[in-house]
Amino acid sequence: MTKLEPFQQLARLCLQKGVEHVIICPGSRNAALTIAFTRQKGLKCYSVSDERSAAYMALGMALQTGKTSVIICTSGTAALNFAPAVAEAYFQEIPLLVLTADRPPEWVHQYDGQTIFQENLYGKHVKKAFSWSPDQSELDISNAAALSNQALNISQSQPLGPVHINIPIREPFYPDKISEISQEWESSLPNKPNTTIDVELFKETIKKYPKRLLVIGQQHNETVKKHAACFADKFGFVLVADTIANANGKIKNHDQFLKHADKSVLNPDLLISTDMSLISKSLKLMLRNGAIKEHWHIQDNPSFIDPFRSLTKKVELKPSLFFEQLETCQSIIIDKEYKNAWLALEKKAETDIKSYFENPVFSEFHILKKLLSLIPADSIIHSGNSMSIRYINALQRFIDPSVMIYCNRGTSGIDGSLSTAVGQAMTTDKNVYCILGDLSFQYDKNALWNRYLPDNLKIIILNNAGGIIFNMIDGPKKQDAFNDFFRTEQPNKADLIAQEYGLAYLSIRKQEEVDLNISEFLNKNEKAILEFFTDYEGNVKAFKAFF
Repeated sequence: MTKLEPFQQLARLCLQKGVEHVIICPGSRNAALTIAFTRQKGLKCYSVSDERSAAYMALGMALQTGKTSVIICTSGTAALNFAPAVAEAYFQEIPLLVLTADRPPEWVHQYDGQTIFQENLYGKHVKKAFSWSPDQSELDISNAAALSNQALNISQSQPLGPVHINIPIREPFYPDKISEISQEWESSLPNKPNTTIDVELFKETIKKYPKRLLVIGQQHNETVKKHAACFADKFGFVLVADTIANANGKIKNHDQFLKHADKSVLNPDLLISTDMSLISKSLKLMLRNGAIKEHWHIQDNPSFIDPFRSLTKKVELKPSLFFEQLETCQSIIIDKEYKNAWLALEKKAETDIKSYFENPVFSEFHILKKLLSLIPADSIIHSGNSMSIRYINALQRFIDPSVMIYCNRGTSGIDGSLSTAVGQAMTTDKNVYCILGDLSFQYDKNALWNRYLPDNLKIIILNNAGGIIFNMIDGPKKQDAFNDFFRTEQPNKADLIAQEYGLAYLSIRKQEEVDLNISEFLNKNEKAILEFFTDYEGNVKAFKAFF
C-alpha cells in the first residue's frame, strides 16, 4: 500500500511556500496526490479535464498572482499535454510546479497501460527536473522532502520558471483510512536575488554617450511601470516600449513611424534594455542593425540573452531595483537634439493617426480601436498572438495607462491564450478582456470546459474566417496552397459555444452595430463573448494603410 503521508507533506509544504492555486487533471495514478492536495486547507483546488488547457490556466494564475501554481496529472500522455504551457512558462519566466504521477520504473516500456518515458520529459523547458523514488523507506521519504523543497525554491528564485517532479506510484492507490500527518517537512529558504548596482560605473558610462535609449521588454511589474519614465527623464534617455512592457513611455507610436524613419538619427550610442521580448519588428531590426557603442541589459537572469547582437554588459538585477537605486543620483545633461528627433516623429505620427481614424472603415482594426479606447481603467487585457497583439501594439496610445496588458510571448503560440486568460480571471476581481483571433479561439475553446468560469471574463473574437497574418506578407499569398494550408480558412463561429458554456453572446457584422454592441458588451456584469465578423481583404487593406 502506498503511504499517503508523503503526499500530504508535499501539499502542506506547497502551502508553506505560498502556493494558493492547484489544478488537478482527473486520473487514477495520481489519486494520492489528488487526495492529499484536496484535503489540504488553504489550497484552492480545481478539477480540469483537458491537460493542455489546465496547464495554461495554471500559468495564468501564476502570471496574475506572481506565486507558484501547481499542476497535477496522471501518467502517460497526460503529462505530454502539459508541455506547451510548460515551455511558455519557461520562456516567460512564470513559476509552476509540475507534478506528474508515473508507473514504477520497472514497468516503463513493458507494454503496460498509460506508460511513457516521463523522467526529464520537458527537457530544457524546465529549470530543473526531479524524480521521487517509487519506494517509501525512511531514506526515500527524506530525499523526497529535500528535492521537493529544492523544486519549490527553484521555481520561486529568479528567473522564475517551471520545475518538474515526476512521482512513480505503486498500486493500490486508494487508502482505506486517511490520517493527519504526524510531521511536516521542514521548509528551506530560496536563494536571495542580487540587490545592488555599480552606481559609479553607471554615471561614468552615461556621461560618455549623449544619445541614450531605454527599451523595456515584456514585463508586468508595477514598480517598473512607475519608475522607468522617471529614470528616462532624469538621465536623458528616450523611453520606447511596446504595449506588453506596461511602461507608459512618451513614445507610443514607434510601430507606426519606425519602418520609414531615418534610423541613423534614431540609433543610440548607449542602449539600456530590460526584461523580455519585444513585439515591434521595426524596433528590433533598427536595434540589430544600429551601430550601438554600449548596450546594458538589466534582468535577474544569468542566461546570456542578446537579441540585438550588441550586448556589452549584463546586469543581473531586477529592473525595478535598478531604477529605484538610481533615483537618488543627480540628473545628467540631456542631448536634446536626439530626444527631439524621436519626439518630432511621435508628434507627426499622432497627427497621421488622428487623420487616419477620421474616416472609419468597417475592419477589425478600426473596431478594436473603438473598443480599446473604452475599456475601463484598471482592467486587464490578455491578447492572443499573431495579429491580435500586433493590432494592440499599434493602438497602445488609445488604451488607458492603468490597464495591464499580457500576452503569451514566451513561445508566441496561438494555442493557450484563452486558457491563460481564464486562469487570470479566476484569480482577480478585475475584468479580464481576452482579445484573440478566430483560429486561436477555436484551438483553445476547451478553456471554457470547466465549472469555474467567472463573470469578469470577457472574450473578444476577431473572426476573419482564418489566419489573417498570412495575408500581410507576400510569400504565402503566392502559393497554390494558401487558403487551406497558410490562411487556414474556416467558417466556424462562437454563438453556440457561448450558449453551451453559459456565456452571453453579442456580434458585430456591420458598421451600424459597432457603437451599440460594444457599449452593451462593456456594460455586461457577466461572462460574455463579443465576436467581430469582418472581411479579411478589407482588414488587410485597412491595417496596411495605417503605416
